Amino acid sequence: MAQILRYPTSSIGKNDDFFQVNVIEYKPPGISGQGGALKFALGTTEQALQGSIQSPKSTIILPMPQSISDSNSCNWGGSELNAAIAAVVQGGQNIIEGDDPFSGAISEGSEIFKQFQGALTSGTGQKAVSTVFSKLAVKALTGQDPNITGLISRETGAVVNQNVEMLFQGVTIRPPFSFTFDLIPRSKPEAEEIKTIIRTFKQEMTPRKGGTGITGGGFFVKSPNVFKIEYRTGADPHKFLNKFKPCALTNMNVNYAGSGQYSTFSDTTPVHMVLTLQFQELSPIYAEDYASITEGVGY
Repeated sequence: MAQILRYPTSSIGKNDDFFQVNVIEYKPPGISGQGGALKFALGTTEQALQGSIQSPKSTIILPMPQSISDSNSCNWGGSELNAAIAAVVQGGQNIIEGDDPFSGAISEGSEIFKQFQGALTSGTGQKAVSTVFSKLAVKALTGQDPNITGLISRETGAVVNQNVEMLFQGVTIRPPFSFTFDLIPRSKPEAEEIKTIIRTFKQEMTPRKGGTGITGGGFFVKSPNVFKIEYRTGADPHKFLNKFKPCALTNMNVNYAGSGQYSTFSDTTPVHMVLTLQFQELSPIYAEDYASITEGVGY
């Protein structure tokens, strides 16, 4: 039975919203071979953690944080491709896809040369060519390599059109999520619960040395445990707010003078603490992840 920690310690009604954190044992995604040196299946963190998610080490229940927001991003970036490179790439594709690669190479090479010849017979093209040869002469005489783009721009007032486009660059992990909680103990048991909650977060986010021998004693450091966080209403997941994939707790801060002035009860428990937790998901979000979510805004 997983340990359950809760602040405040008052009972939760069926319509009460709260923030739940499950501590789960980290399992690496792994790499598995599939019958060949170049055939591998990369495991995913989500798959590796399924068993841990079903059997959390402990559950921490907190009030809704002070600020609730989500942020999504996608990795797009500028990409350049000029006409000369595009022609060579297209010619290469035609050669590969053709029935006779040797004859295709001759034909495509001739066609590309004709295109370049037409571009270079213009006034700007001729000046650009002479500038290129001037650069080669400067390099031969002085050993310095002047910037060809700058030289062509000075001579012709033009540069090669790079056809800049925004293109998809790959998946990315969502930015960290930061949550802030006011912790104000109203009784001795609640003070003890807060102390245990803080200690649990600190301990579970910390790497472990492991056992003895080659796998321990400082030779390797094992990953910290990770967390499954969610907004809930009573016994059910919140029907509107965003969801989270398994997260690492990357940063934790406790202000023991939450009101701006340090003050304690007679047993040295601070009267007001502010707990700030920063989580970051272990896996990127894909469009297919929304298929399993029937309510709310999704991830």
